[in-house]
Amino acid sequence: MPIAEILTIGDELLSGETVDTNASWLDARLADWGWTVARHVTVADDVPTIATAFREAAARAELVISSGGLGPTQDDLTLQALGVALGAPLVLHEATLETIRARFAKLGREMTPNNVRQAMVPSVGEVLPNAVGTAPAFTATLGSCAIYLVPGVPREMRWLAEQTIAPRVRRAAPAIFRATLKVIGLGESKLEHEIRAVIAACPGARIGFRTLGAENHVKVAAPDAAALAEAVAAVRGVLGDKVYGAGEDTIESVVIARLAARGQTIATAESCTGGLVAKRLTDVAGASAVVLGGVVAYANALKTSLCDVPADVLAAHGAVSEAVASALASGVRARTGASWGVATTGVAGPGGGSPEKPVGLVWVAVAGEGGVEARELRLPGDREQIRQSSATVALELLRERLTTTG
Repeated sequence: MPIAEILTIGDELLSGETVDTNASWLDARLADWGWTVARHVTVADDVPTIATAFREAAARAELVISSGGLGPTQDDLTLQALGVALGAPLVLHEATLETIRARFAKLGREMTPNNVRQAMVPSVGEVLPNAVGTAPAFTATLGSCAIYLVPGVPREMRWLAEQTIAPRVRRAAPAIFRATLKVIGLGESKLEHEIRAVIAACPGARIGFRTLGAENHVKVAAPDAAALAEAVAAVRGVLGDKVYGAGEDTIESVVIARLAARGQTIATAESCTGGLVAKRLTDVAGASAVVLGGVVAYANALKTSLCDVPADVLAAHGAVSEAVASALASGVRARTGASWGVATTGVAGPGGGSPEKPVGLVWVAVAGEGGVEARELRLPGDREQIRQSSATVALELLRERLTTTG
């Protein structure tokens, strides 16, 4: 199978300041383009180190995509390092310099002298114009390996990869056919147990699992489209409506699509999640058609004044309770006129817990057609994990209601 490697460059990737999302994104695209990614390598901003990484990767792979180090500052050294690896000095690429000048002029900004660095490229290779940023991409051949340099800025990297690199490197068919099915509420061990018969019945497919907070994904890989389709159908046959989506679906995108198809709307009332449910919903393009708004009601007084949670219910049950979650969902639905109200209330930690209501205790509720339904959660993890999982399960509860109400 054709082998590719991904090289990411930058001190910030090694210090923990920046999470390398580019490599994982490129993994999926390269698989679609017919390549097997054999290795990720991350190196610091150092010319000899980067040059060595290029030479070593080129000796192992047929294709190397490198991201990062193409900016205008003194620690952007990727072009220089590739020039060292190629044995090719840097030269000024006049067309690139003019493009950079024009871009600054269009933005009404002055180009500083250090931007000239972005137009200094190895004398061997080809500049690939960047329509969404100042740093151009670059390609050259080192030995028998094709090397592509793209900026580290994810938006620019993705545009260049899809618009410029893909047409050059895409093969006739994927090396491996892949699919991902996504579920919420089934742990990894439970999920494997549920589909154990499928795993045994589909030896031509490789089935794995990935846990992501409250979600678990079934990863299916097969050598051809027919084997993949057979395995995916078998998994769906066992899990049924527990599968909320596949591939690039998110629980929020699925919920938005279903609400839009039904011509319905949603409003949120959040305590422990602090607006996270509303944020995730409005991250989805087209959310304005269905999301009316949301309330963040941390204080009990606001739960009463903004969402009509009765004071005596708060006094009797406490904020973290089924009764209050249900009242929040019903109250925000009534106040906004939304088709559905979604609510969260809980103890996200790290403090604030008690023996009766420990950290990780969360109630989520959905009010809509057929009344209100609440669900108790006992969630592991730190504050951020608890908040994210709470939002995920709240949206899954809404999806389930949308599924059962026609």
